[in-house]
Amino acid sequence: MKRDSAGPGHCGGRLTGLICMLAMLAGGCASHSAAPQSTANLHPFDSPDWWHLTTLPLHGQEIVSDDSFAVIVPRNDIDLESDMGQIPTSAGIASRFYFFSCPCREVKLVGDFLARDDETQDVLDAFGAGKFTVVSVSPILRDTWPKLVSIRFQAQGNGDDLVHTLRDALDRVNRRSATRRDD
Repeated sequence: MKRDSAGPGHCGGRLTGLICMLAMLAGGCASHSAAPQSTANLHPFDSPDWWHLTTLPLHGQEIVSDDSFAVIVPRNDIDLESDMGQIPTSAGIASRFYFFSCPCREVKLVGDFLARDDETQDVLDAFGAGKFTVVSVSPILRDTWPKLVSIRFQAQGNGDDLVHTLRDALDRVNRRSATRRDD
């Protein structure tokens, strides 16, 4: 009687080979269908509750729509002055992060991070570490103090990882802001 076997670590025999193949396929499907974020165990992926829990560390205003989830983080630490006088934070002095998902269950993100010109490199460093793609860096207004820039970016991947990168950038900005106040 001939045995159909392979070396250690391999599936041997037709039946065993079929079982191994099914196990690999099931494992592959499970890794794709399993929710990519830790909060998914609590709420269905892409539900408003899931988005809320995933983005909670950003501590921003949340805006829910049918096909995206936005988080607006105002820059309350900035007193913006211009030729027009003081510009209130409520006039759009904020970072904006727009999350959405694709059918493959990957989270996509586009946004506009508002930074003082002296904070720009800190944000770019955090984004580089998180593998975000920076699309542009440009001033938001003319003749203001402090000078503010808009850092437009895009990214995709695991929702928790994306939020972690944004939180890292916000923390770097907050540390610099706290140091600035102490001067």
